Amino acid sequence: MRRHRREACSPIHLMREAFTLEQLQELWAKLNLRYFRIGPRTRTTGSADPPPGGRLIRLSLPLLQRQSDQEILSTLAHEMIHQWQFDVLKKRPNHGSDFREKMAAMNRDGLGITIRHDLDDAVRALAKYAWRCLRCGRVYERQRRTIRPRHHQCGVCRGQLRELV
Repeated sequence: MRRHRREACSPIHLMREAFTLEQLQELWAKLNLRYFRIGPRTRTTGSADPPPGGRLIRLSLPLLQRQSDQEILSTLAHEMIHQWQFDVLKKRPNHGSDFREKMAAMNRDGLGITIRHDLDDAVRALAKYAWRCLRCGRVYERQRRTIRPRHHQCGVCRGQLRELV
C-alpha cells in the first residue's frame, strides 16, 4: 500500500523502539527528500550520497540511547539543517534566520526541532572534560576535549575559559 507523501515523513510513522544505523540513514534520506531534496554532493557524480570519507552527521550513541525517538528525530533534523547551511548555502552553520526559517517549516509537520536540546543531565553524566568561565563562572562540560580556550569564549559573557582538572 502506498502512503501519501506527507504521511510517509510524519514522525508517527518514523518512530521505532530502537534506531539501527540503517534506520537512521533511511530517516536521513526521507527527511532530505522532503525538506532539502539535495544532500552533500560530490563534484564528480552529483550524487546525494555522501562521498567516501565525506562529511557525516555524528550522533552520540551514549548521549541519545536513553532518549525518546522524538528527541532523536529532532536531533537528527537539527543537525541536517546545519548540514544544509554548510553544503547548500555555503555558510558557517549557526542558529540564525536561515536556521530558524528552515526549522519553522519542518516544525509545521510536527518534527519538534529546537535550537537547544534538553539533554543537560545526559551530557553531565557522560562528561569527562569541563571548562569554567573565569568571568561569570559558567561551567561547560563535554565528552571530548572540544573546547579550546585560546579560540573559544564563554557563550554568556565572552569571558576566558579555563579547563578544570
